[in-house]
Amino acid sequence: MSCSDVAPQVATRSAGALAGTTVLELGMVMQVPLAGQILGDFGADVIKVERPAPGEILRTLDPLAKSKKAMSCYYAALGRNKRTLSLDIKAPAGREVLLKLVDRADVLLHNFRPGVMERLGLGFEDLEKRNPRLVYAAGYAFGETGPMARMPGQDMLAQAYSGFARSGITDDQMPVVSNTPVIDYMTAQSLVQGVMAALIERQRSGRGQKVTTSLLDVAFAAQVLEISSLSMHGQRTSWIKQSMTFRTVDGWLMVLTLFRDNPLQGMCKAFDIPDFSGEARFSTHDLQVENLSEIESCFRPVIAALTTSECVAKLSEQDVLCSPINTVEQAMETEQIRHNAMIWKVPIPGYGEIPLAGNPVRLSRTPTVLAQSPAPLGRHSASVLGECGVSAEQMRMMQEVGIVQVDEDDATR
Repeated sequence: MSCSDVAPQVATRSAGALAGTTVLELGMVMQVPLAGQILGDFGADVIKVERPAPGEILRTLDPLAKSKKAMSCYYAALGRNKRTLSLDIKAPAGREVLLKLVDRADVLLHNFRPGVMERLGLGFEDLEKRNPRLVYAAGYAFGETGPMARMPGQDMLAQAYSGFARSGITDDQMPVVSNTPVIDYMTAQSLVQGVMAALIERQRSGRGQKVTTSLLDVAFAAQVLEISSLSMHGQRTSWIKQSMTFRTVDGWLMVLTLFRDNPLQGMCKAFDIPDFSGEARFSTHDLQVENLSEIESCFRPVIAALTTSECVAKLSEQDVLCSPINTVEQAMETEQIRHNAMIWKVPIPGYGEIPLAGNPVRLSRTPTVLAQSPAPLGRHSASVLGECGVSAEQMRMMQEVGIVQVDEDDATR
C-alpha cells in the first residue's frame, strides 16, 4: 500500500484553498449537503444549520442506525467538515440568530422549495440588503419558477422527467433508473461551480449574487451529446448498443466497441479465435455494432470459461476497451481506487474510523482536508452561538422553548 492509499491527514481548515470562507448550509438530503461538504473539504468553515431533533432528514433514513441509536450512515457520508448548529429558523428568535450569521457569511446554501425562504424573510433580496457580499446559492428540484417549480422533487424523478432514464434504449425497453443518485451528485458539483464563479467575480465587483440550479436542468444538460444528435439528425444516440456484457467464471465483464476501427479483430486475437471480422456482415465497425448480438453469442462460451482478470488481461493486450463489472464492495478494494486515495478513513461516533468515499478533486498545493468528523446534532451550537454574540442566558432561554438544541459535549466546553 502506497502513501496515496491513505486519506488526507486530519488538518485545520487553514490548510485548504477556501480557508477563511464561511458557508451557511441550510440543506437537507443530498444536493446541498454534498455541496456544503465539498466546500468544507476545500477548507471553508461550513456551519450546517439543522432544525432541532430529529434534525437533517438524512439522520432519520438509516433503520439500522436507529436500532443502535447511532449516527445514520447517510449523514456520515455527507456530514464531514461541518459544524452543526441546531436552530429553529421558523421562530423569530431563531431567525434573528441566523441573520447574525448571515451578516458575516460569504455563502449561503439551501435547497428548500421556491418561496419557503422568501416567506421567512430569508430570500436573496432580503439577505442581500444585510450583506451585499453574500453569495446566495439555491438548488431546486425542477427550477425556481415555471409550472413544476413548487412540485416535490427527487433524483429519480429528475431522471424520469428529463429523459435520462430512457436514454440509449428503445421505446419498447423498460426505462432504467440509476440506483446511485447521480443527478444529485452532479447538481451538487454544479452548485459548487456556480458558487466558486460568484466568489471569484466578487473579487472584482465587491458584491455577491444569486446562484441557482436544479436537478432537472442538470439531468437534461448531462445529455448534451444525445440532444445534439437528436436536434441535428433526428436520431437518438445510444452508447449502450456498443457495449457487451459477459458472465465470467468469477464475475462479470464489459467490452466496448467504441473508438476502435475493428474491435472484433482485437477480440478474436485476444482469445485465439480465427478472425471472422472479414465476413460481409462484420466487415465494418458499423456492421459489427449492428450485429453485436451475434458477436456476443460467439464469445459468450469462451469468456464464461475464464476469470474476469484473465479476460481483461487478454483484451487489454489487444487494446480492446474492457473492464470488470464490480460491485461497490469490490471497487472499494481495488488497487486503483486505493492508489487514488478515494477511501477516506473518517471517525464516526460509535463506530470508530470508517472507510468512506472521499473527494475526487486534487489540488497540488492546497489539498483537501479532513478537519471535522460528522458530528451529532447540535454539537457546535453553543460555540457557534457564542461567536455571534448570544449570551449564555439567551442560549438557555432559547433551549427551554426548543429554538436551539445544544449537544451536551459542546455545552460543557
